[in-house]
This record gives sequence, structure tokens and C-alpha cells, in this order.
Amino acid sequence: MRRGTWTIALTAALAGAWSLALGVLGLWLVFETHSGWLARPWVATSAGVLSLCAAQLVFLTLVADRLFPRPDRRIRAFAQSGNTLTLAVSLVVLISASLLTSV
Repeated sequence: MRRGTWTIALTAALAGAWSLALGVLGLWLVFETHSGWLARPWVATSAGVLSLCAAQLVFLTLVADRLFPRPDRRIRAFAQSGNTLTLAVSLVVLISASLLTSV
């Protein structure tokens, strides 16, 4: 294998593991019962959705863009902007829910 192929394979493997870890964390936050400030449903759900969107965004930008370097621009923009928008909304909800539960 060429040097560039090894770099792409290593980047895809590491970013895939990172994305998988974020996805498992997100699913755990959404579907498990927690104690403390995570016991509030808005906090746990928004943190889980935030982690799931981060996992998808990491996978899209670090794995899919390297394995498929020339996708249609509209599809790439739709997928990445949708995840980024959901990530931003989840972050705002998480911050506000965290502030409300700490009061």
C-alpha cells in the first residue's frame, strides 16, 4: 500500500473509533436513567442528542469525506449543515437546561 493509503486508513480507523465512542455515549445518555443533574430529562436528552450529532459530524468530516472524496455538494452540504444545526440547537438546550437545574 502507498503511504497516502495508510494515512487515510489510519485516519478513518481512529476517527471511526472516536465517532463510535461519541455515539455510544449519546445513546447511554438518552436511554439510561441517571442521578444528579443528569436526572433531569431535558439535560440528559439534550446531552445525548448533542453527543450523537457530534458523532455523525466527526464521521462525516473525517471518514466519509476521505473515503468518498467527490460526493455531490448538495448531499454533503445537507448532511453536514443538518447535523451542525441540530448540534447547535442541542447545545443551546443543554446549556439552558443545565443553568435552570442548577438554580
